Amino acid sequence: MVHSERKAALVIDINGCIIECTQSTTDLLGQTPESLVGQDVSVVFPGLPFSQETPGYNLAYVGMDHAKNVWERSTARTPSGGSIAVEIAHYLIKRGSKNFIVLFLRRPSSSADTDA
Repeated sequence: MVHSERKAALVIDINGCIIECTQSTTDLLGQTPESLVGQDVSVVFPGLPFSQETPGYNLAYVGMDHAKNVWERSTARTPSGGSIAVEIAHYLIKRGSKNFIVLFLRRPSSSADTDA
């Protein structure tokens, strides 16, 4: 996978709240960092199974169900009610003693779910 494709990323806490995003993410989704940070990720990606009530499940979902380099197709919701097709790869990271989830985003590719 080309590293530049990974520049679009959201960092969410274990409760599913967006805490950081890259400029490439805002370019892809058409939203500013200020409008994304602080939102529940399910507002932007309603199809993702993250919930504020299940932080343990959120971690398990990323840690066990999504191996590295696996991209899944999803749909992002725009503030105006429209939608944008994207592909998402999930990663679990640790900062100090806290766990976070990174969602790398890209425009849909012609491959099914993985890149070599």
